Amino acid sequence: MTPITITLPDEIAAQVKAKHISQQQLDAFVVIALKAWLNRRQISQDTQNSMNEALWSEAFQDSAVDFVDQLIDENKGLFEELSCL
Repeated sequence: MTPITITLPDEIAAQVKAKHISQQQLDAFVVIALKAWLNRRQISQDTQNSMNEALWSEAFQDSAVDFVDQLIDENKGLFEELSCL
């Protein structure tokens, strides 16, 4: 795996720390979220070749909450398993 650095807003970092979310759990979540996002992007590109990068950034311009909520709902079992790590 290739390490990357993600800068979180202070309030999010504080919540992660307060909830004792481990680096392993955080890494697993980011990998799952990126895989789902990339998969959706590929599906969209396959069905609509004219889609460009601006549409994806606009989708998360205000909030990614809906996407993350759906991601969690679709992978509830996996997230429950991760929470036990």
